[in-house]
Amino acid sequence: MGRLRGLLALLEWLGPWAPPRALPRGIRRETWVLREGDVPGRRARSKGSRPRSGQPTRLEARVFQPRGERSGTFLVAPGLHFDGPDDPRLERFCRILAHAGFRVVAPILPTYAELVVHGSAVDDLELVAKELGRHLEPGERFTLFSISFGSWPALAVAARLPEHVDAVVTFGGYADFDAAVRFCVDGVMRRPEGDVQLASDPLNPPALFLNLLPWLEVPERDHAPLAEAWREMTYRTWGRMELKAPGRLAPFAEALLERVPEAQRDLFLLGCGVRPGGPGLVEAALARAAEAIHFASPRPALGELACPLVVCHGRDDDVIPWNEAEKLHAAVAGRVPSRLLLTGLYGHTAAGRPTPAALAREAGTLLEIARVLAAGGRVRELF
Repeated sequence: MGRLRGLLALLEWLGPWAPPRALPRGIRRETWVLREGDVPGRRARSKGSRPRSGQPTRLEARVFQPRGERSGTFLVAPGLHFDGPDDPRLERFCRILAHAGFRVVAPILPTYAELVVHGSAVDDLELVAKELGRHLEPGERFTLFSISFGSWPALAVAARLPEHVDAVVTFGGYADFDAAVRFCVDGVMRRPEGDVQLASDPLNPPALFLNLLPWLEVPERDHAPLAEAWREMTYRTWGRMELKAPGRLAPFAEALLERVPEAQRDLFLLGCGVRPGGPGLVEAALARAAEAIHFASPRPALGELACPLVVCHGRDDDVIPWNEAEKLHAAVAGRVPSRLLLTGLYGHTAAGRPTPAALAREAGTLLEIARVLAAGGRVRELF
């Protein structure tokens, strides 16, 4: 498919006029298995199992193939989600890219499927990238597209494998991990000219506190049941927009209390966002963690990046504040080709329903995002 036809296909399917659950037809999905082991994420729990400590975890990738001639290749780095690319929203996006003429490789990163930000996510994404490299034509590169917390492993892999990566495109990514963590519980976008209070997603605190568990002063024996209860809370609530209304989450959290050691039940409720005190507890945990969480910073990779970077972010993002996009762009501006695209059409994972006036204002940004995606594998030619 030519670049123009790909652009038109992307505009048709990614714009706010597209039915949000409709899928392009004729896309073939395959699975690459790169490492055998315990299955991570919700899929394992649904079968009564979970990854065992110290044992290998299964590393696989979903591969979406276009119907006709291939225009290029994307490697998609997913964010924290228990279903990875099997989440309907991400699978739909991958299928749309394939419909526009691209091969799309989207791994299930084991620790991210476990809702844990861990250094092995970079190594696993690198394994997938190297395997993808063996499927490229001579001289071909792939474009790395990241979503949310996938920005850190994507940028790290791009810095490690410059010979394979055409460009990095981030959507809803972050530059400062601690800023993203704080925003999750207080909704404050911190800027040099002054703080701005925004809306943060009330469904996300369980995943945040799961990651801060080592620094919450909880006895080791209580870690596993507390972590599993927080995971179960996300399984029951994520993706249900109606539960963002005040008071809707409490019954879900209370229904899980029997799974939590009695001494940790107040903490569990606080970590579900249904009890006050989250910001203070997060600050204390970050102070205890200190340098232990610095591994999740993309800034070292940004300093080594040798390919173009396109930073996209929704102004209504309630997971990672949009000024993180400004930071990502500023970190590389003047050193590698970069572009900053802020839009009001998308939140964190999906298109909104704008008014005609808003759509007119945002049309140029939507067109530019689609233009970048339509150049997958050859994004650097746009600079």
